[in-house]
Amino acid sequence: MEQAATTGAQPCPDCHALVVDLAAHERWHTRLVADLASAVARELARG
Repeated sequence: MEQAATTGAQPCPDCHALVVDLAAHERWHTRLVADLASAVARELARG
């Protein structure tokens, strides 16, 4: 955790990755979840 303080990185509360830009990382998480949900919906629709 000392390295996080020296690099300015913050731990992501969801995946615990150390990231410098937490807001951008959270947007990435949001996009990832949306893309996965969309892919699952398409697969279910294909039946």
